[in-house]
Amino acid sequence: MEPEDLARMIQKVNNKSTVTFINQIRRRISILERPLVTSRGDGKSYIYSNFNPKYAQYAITILRTYYNFCMPYKAYGELATPAQRIGIVDKVYNWEDIIYFR
Repeated sequence: MEPEDLARMIQKVNNKSTVTFINQIRRRISILERPLVTSRGDGKSYIYSNFNPKYAQYAITILRTYYNFCMPYKAYGELATPAQRIGIVDKVYNWEDIIYFR
């Protein structure tokens, strides 16, 4: 590939899909709230949630699967999920298909 062609291709790259996914996580999963240190400094206070790394990982995995296979969005003139865009699947799944392995 010529350097000019490579430069044009790199200019078209963006992180929009990554930022969108991270924003979805921040909006939808409340157990990812970080603990606050109390004013006395004697321990951590979980004011907004019950943070548990094990369940946070489960929630992120579920959201990632839902986002990639069940949630279509319009980009480049077509409505498709991220999994459809890269050719893994050919249809939009609903959450029941994912839960029951259909």
